[in-house]
Amino acid sequence: MSYILQDVKRYIDKNNGSYWKVILFHPPCRFMVVLRSCQYFYKFNPLGIISRIWIKRLKVKYGLQFNHTCKIGQGFYMAHYGNIIINTNVVIGENCNIAQGVTLGNTKRGKKVGNPRIGNRVWIGSNAVIVGGITIGNDVLIAPLSFVNFDVPDNAVVAGNPAKIISYNGSEEYITNTVQ
Repeated sequence: MSYILQDVKRYIDKNNGSYWKVILFHPPCRFMVVLRSCQYFYKFNPLGIISRIWIKRLKVKYGLQFNHTCKIGQGFYMAHYGNIIINTNVVIGENCNIAQGVTLGNTKRGKKVGNPRIGNRVWIGSNAVIVGGITIGNDVLIAPLSFVNFDVPDNAVVAGNPAKIISYNGSEEYITNTVQ
């Protein structure tokens, strides 16, 4: 349950509201609260069943495609929602920001078979695509409209299609209100 509180704290600071106001009126926060309850009450528990039914409804309503079995660290933040696709086996670190249109998917052939592993404090811009069994380091910024299919070291800024490392300034200025 601490994951729910850490997620909600990131939305409160950005939207200047109370816990209940943010949960009730900010759709990505509401989605994350229901997703975390699905993860917490995973076994055959009445609250787990209700949460899974509710999450299916919210997925369609908000255009989000990720399963309650994916591993997402605390402090996850979606600035906008819609067309976000996260494969079931993707691992996302703590205090990550994801914008609309992002795809985190797997590949089933080639050298980088598998799913991405995203580090801590990663900022992923709109319509970025990250695929394959790659590792994205900590404090990485992935620019909008980037296609990433290679390992990215810590503090890198990645942009382009195909993506290239353009600097090592990291995501420090973009990730705010991190939770400890």
